[in-house]
Amino acid sequence: MKELVAIHTYLMEPAEVGEWEGREAEAAENINEIFHAVYDRADEDIDTDLLALMLEAIWPHWQFNPQLLELDEDALDAFVETLFTHFDPSKGQETFDDH
Repeated sequence: MKELVAIHTYLMEPAEVGEWEGREAEAAENINEIFHAVYDRADEDIDTDLLALMLEAIWPHWQFNPQLLELDEDALDAFVETLFTHFDPSKGQETFDDH
């Protein structure tokens, strides 16, 4: 079912990420990497509404987070794991705030 969620609708261009002190292209590349990591990790039969909620939670978390420019594999993996744990249907979470 995840193929019904169009990942390209979430991906961002440098002009869309706001001010990153001249590093907008890097910010866009990193946020897109996060979107792809979440999408790729999702099971093929994931509920499309759940996947959409997860994808929609990504930008509000990273929008003003300076760590976006320092994203590495460990931080990416940790964030994806936190997101999937939070949105585990058995836990009944509806919003995401990992701070």
